[in-house]
Amino acid sequence: MGVSHKLKWKKTLNVYKFLKEELAITRSMNEATASDFQAHYENFLQERNIDLTQLNQQNQERIREAYGIEEEEISGDVPIVDVGATDLMLRSKTIEKPEEVQLSEDEIVIHNSFSKLFKNIALKVHPDKIDPLKHDFDQRRKMNEDFKRANRALKEREYFILIEIAERLDIPLPKNYDQQTRWMKSEADKINMQIINEKNTYNYAFAEAETDDQRDQVIRKFIKQLFGIDL
Repeated sequence: MGVSHKLKWKKTLNVYKFLKEELAITRSMNEATASDFQAHYENFLQERNIDLTQLNQQNQERIREAYGIEEEEISGDVPIVDVGATDLMLRSKTIEKPEEVQLSEDEIVIHNSFSKLFKNIALKVHPDKIDPLKHDFDQRRKMNEDFKRANRALKEREYFILIEIAERLDIPLPKNYDQQTRWMKSEADKINMQIINEKNTYNYAFAEAETDDQRDQVIRKFIKQLFGIDL
């Protein structure tokens, strides 16, 4: 395999790792912002003498239609929705376990390759390989951590974690660079769309707002979209 193929693989790997980290950070931001959004939302309404529970009760049909909520009482805590979405969606529904899909030939070959890499990693860090006479506390802790991370990475197909662990342990990597590059490019496109969706939410817009006036504008847009009310 030519050097250019490996360099192309390494470049794609770096992009893929960056996007995975960006998605994780963006999701964490949205989750961490939810309670702040709700508090600001309630205060915004309270300052204008608008009762949130009453507002929800008066717009139950609109909320049910927007969120797909079954026939039940609407509480004061309404989930966040997507900015500019044609159909409002529950924020909690934007992070779901993907459905099982038919694996492509590349995916099958790559998973088999990284399954073998995991086994080679396990030969060095599996709990059964820990020897209290040979490994000090920090080494034992690191071996346990590496095994757990590698096991989780294989199950979740986060192969870049297996690569990182293997490189640190001087374990040879799978050489099917072209297949890995194709797969990572495809995954990067999917992850990029997930990032766009996460950033196209009121949680993210609220998190990015730097002043109370900007936060109020986010709330106004939310209220306008959900209730059709200009405040």
